[in-house]
Amino acid sequence: MALSSIFIRRPRFAFVISAVITIAGLIAVSALPVAQFPDIVPPQVRVTTTYPGASAAVVEATVAQVIEAEVNGVERMIYMKSVSGGDGSYTLTVSFAVGSDPDLNTVNVNNRVNQASARLPQEVKRNGVTVKKQSSALLQLVAVHSPKGSRDGQFLSNYATIEMLDMLRRVPGVGDATLFGPLDYAMRAWISLDRMASLEVATDDVVKAIQSQNIQAAVGRVGAAPLAGPVELELNITTKGRLSTVKEYEDIVVRTNSQGTVVRLKDVARVELGAKSSDSVGRYNGKPAAGIQIYLLPGANALATAKGVREALKELDPLLPSDVAYDVMYDTTVFVEATIESVIHTLIEAFILVGIVVFVFLGNLRATIIPIIAVPVALIGTFAVMLALGFSANTVSLLALVLAIGIVVDDAIVVVEAVEHILETEPDLTPAEATEKAMGQVTGPIIAITLVLLSVFIPTAFIPGITGQLYQQFAVAVSASMVISAINALSLSPALCSLVLRHRKKSKGLIARLHGGIDASRNGYVRLVTPLARRSLIAGLLALAFIAGTGGLARIVPSGFLPNEDQGAFMGEIQLPDAASTSRTLAVVEQVEGIVRAKPWLQNLFTVSGYSMLDGLSLPNRAFFVAAMKPFDERKGPDMSVFAALAQLNQDFRRIAAATIIPFNLPPIIGLSTSAGFEFQLVSRTGASPTDMAATARGLVTAAQSVPELAGVYTTYGAASPQIYLDLDRERTQVLGIDIAQVFDALQTAMGGYYANDFNLFGRTWQVKVQAEASDRRIARDVYRVRIRNASGELIPLRAVAEIRVVTAPSQIIRYNNLRSVTINGGPAPGYSSGQAMAAMEALAKTTLPAGYGFQWTGTAFQEKAASGQTGFILALALLFAYLFLVALYESTTIPVAALLSVSAGLLGAMAALWVSGLDNNLFAQIGIVVLIALAAKNAILIIEFAMAERDKGVDTVTAATTAAGLRFRAVMMTSFAFIVGLVPLVIATGAGAATQRAVGTAVFGGMLAASFLGIFIIPGLYVLFQKTRETLKDVPSLLRSLRRKPG
Repeated sequence: MALSSIFIRRPRFAFVISAVITIAGLIAVSALPVAQFPDIVPPQVRVTTTYPGASAAVVEATVAQVIEAEVNGVERMIYMKSVSGGDGSYTLTVSFAVGSDPDLNTVNVNNRVNQASARLPQEVKRNGVTVKKQSSALLQLVAVHSPKGSRDGQFLSNYATIEMLDMLRRVPGVGDATLFGPLDYAMRAWISLDRMASLEVATDDVVKAIQSQNIQAAVGRVGAAPLAGPVELELNITTKGRLSTVKEYEDIVVRTNSQGTVVRLKDVARVELGAKSSDSVGRYNGKPAAGIQIYLLPGANALATAKGVREALKELDPLLPSDVAYDVMYDTTVFVEATIESVIHTLIEAFILVGIVVFVFLGNLRATIIPIIAVPVALIGTFAVMLALGFSANTVSLLALVLAIGIVVDDAIVVVEAVEHILETEPDLTPAEATEKAMGQVTGPIIAITLVLLSVFIPTAFIPGITGQLYQQFAVAVSASMVISAINALSLSPALCSLVLRHRKKSKGLIARLHGGIDASRNGYVRLVTPLARRSLIAGLLALAFIAGTGGLARIVPSGFLPNEDQGAFMGEIQLPDAASTSRTLAVVEQVEGIVRAKPWLQNLFTVSGYSMLDGLSLPNRAFFVAAMKPFDERKGPDMSVFAALAQLNQDFRRIAAATIIPFNLPPIIGLSTSAGFEFQLVSRTGASPTDMAATARGLVTAAQSVPELAGVYTTYGAASPQIYLDLDRERTQVLGIDIAQVFDALQTAMGGYYANDFNLFGRTWQVKVQAEASDRRIARDVYRVRIRNASGELIPLRAVAEIRVVTAPSQIIRYNNLRSVTINGGPAPGYSSGQAMAAMEALAKTTLPAGYGFQWTGTAFQEKAASGQTGFILALALLFAYLFLVALYESTTIPVAALLSVSAGLLGAMAALWVSGLDNNLFAQIGIVVLIALAAKNAILIIEFAMAERDKGVDTVTAATTAAGLRFRAVMMTSFAFIVGLVPLVIATGAGAATQRAVGTAVFGGMLAASFLGIFIIPGLYVLFQKTRETLKDVPSLLRSLRRKPG
């Protein structure tokens, strides 16, 4: 007894199986994490430290080179990039392979850094080297602001640090929460160089006084054992250790003399509770603000985490000080939610359209109900498989389900169509008997089709890297739905057929005319394929022509990685001339605010002066902004898109002559890069000077302006920042008894700020810093006012041992993979793809770069380059596994070639659709092409399976092929049209995530049209060609034996 017979006789058994699958899927839906993409951002580990007062060159020589020599090549590292800043900061970001363990990566990097720590400067060790895993997937940006402007940035920044950051970090799913340019509290001792000189106080006197009198004390206990005899009390001894108020620091004794004169800190310095650093100024919609960046934990549910953040913030509402408010000014989940909602709408629309097509072809509501019931069971059940495998509900997996509608409906259609045909041709059979007979015919093809489709998808799930992660989610979602669909086709569908279908009367009206048209199309199809089957070589030549056409179009259609989307927000970088002051930068920021805030599409604007988003560095001449746009439903029309906004602003910002302002779209995958487009690393393999590297980079950027494939190519790197060079007379210092180290320490304290030690306030630990008053370090010659104590106790002015002169030097030094580097950003010109832009940039670099220079890609461009060589491999893998399964199915090495050659028409149609629509052959289009291979092969299998059955009955090859073609025409066209119509919502998608949907939909839509209107005509001829070849090859051995038996 066949498997399906069990369910035909016991239909409730089939219903229970389907109900269990559906219930499991419904439970999984509420538990699945929701995200825009699978977890495909490479894990990162960040190493940070500071060397106060050091230049970028000093930081590179003493910190960067030491640490990177050890970290380079750490297990599973793919690349690393560091920035040594002119403010003494150092940041190294190490990126690791997708799928590597972030915790293990952190341990490995930390071990390498520990090996380097002994060779780091003492001041760097005092400040500490932090090694921390970096969550680079930005979730939200929260603006803590002062609506009336009565609170300054320092108050807002510290309020956020004390009251908000720790709370936000505890929200489930939050990987980290940090501030843009935090203005942490510090006890600032602003020393007066003139008063110090008059009182004969040196900078190291002040530092040592603070360090000796502001100490944490642990002074023991009395009455503690062991004792000679009993005591009644055991008491801790306490005393004042660390100082905590401005007054206590003012009273610190700096010097005394034999006459009893006391010099206190207040005599030589102004003490205040200030900020550790005042480099950055945040503004939200033109008012003072602090910005909190919230990052998502890898694998966390983005929507649930964002909701948790909002709920946590809401708890602060009654506790907020006067004139302090917060806004979640940018939320990536708004776009994610809109994208997921758009895909779900597409899913529903596709389901409805497929139902209409099935009804039109079957012409019977009873028959239509069966596949319409089967589809939700397969799709909903897939969610349970996704949850069990740790996947998320994301754009990729949901798009897989949209495409799967056309696949899973096929199995049910095949069953229903076969039962309907038997009921029509054999009216004496009952529906149950007709169903049993039909299942005897279609069970084999259903299993065969399912196995072949699985053979196409499953191998792609084992591809490494980002490409593999995307294919894996897609392949598993489609494969799970197909397996459930096959189970339904062998259980639920036959059970429903036996209960629901009836012998029906001849159709009338519109349905009758439609069926008449379908029958006429079938008859015309058979008339056309019959001569092609007789001349089967022509079918083979047509298949080869399709392959040649596909190859030709593949060379014309530009390649890409991921489509750029309107994500409802964008950023911008502001760059003034080197060494421009923070006040000048702030003036330009106010001009930018005026322009952007006047735009009708703007919702919120956050700006930060004194910080570079692109370089991740505090620089006085740099600023950046984040613009959040109005919701998609409030931005109708092409002039309200992010792409139109960027074009408008590029024109408007040209009016600001004082700065270069670069607005840019967000990258397709947040966390993979800072901006859309490419990141090109110009590297020197010979250790070229920063000046030479800057000149080489400028030359390359200038040359790129004339390349048609490139647009917006720029670099923010400069090596001509005015700086003061101190020419120290080392011989003179020795003659005067001055320790050179004391010279540097004095300068660092006065001009750069010296971290003396710590104090406690508001339950936290903050720094105590000593630095000269602003009035004592305004101009270059103020350096001469610093005095150093020599071995005899005399204070020697710096001018006695040093001279200064103005020079130019880099404000930052970038290193990439342990080589000096310059970052160049850019993108494709309109009408070109990212692949074409990268190829053009590579060609330009090879022809223009001098000897000793090279280049490497990073960020999104690195991943695109890594994925570019995988396209052919993926398609070859899919075809190879499909061929192997077909060989096993047919016990033939030739017949599978016929099935796979028929795919050529679909591939031609896919590439033609991309070319005509102006889309590039990106990762999502390639995923669609893999689906196309499976579907086009399915059409061939449906016909070839029945043709082989006819041939086994003794029917001649041509008749078997044409009979099978006519018999399966309705089923093939019904499934194909159902799939094609289901793709229409993807092809015409608008709004959030539209570019991704169109990329997948267009390729598959064009391919299935070609497979249905071209490929279907060559399938019978290809079967005849390869069946005759097979039979001829079988006859060869007997022919050779007969020839050997002939005499002579």
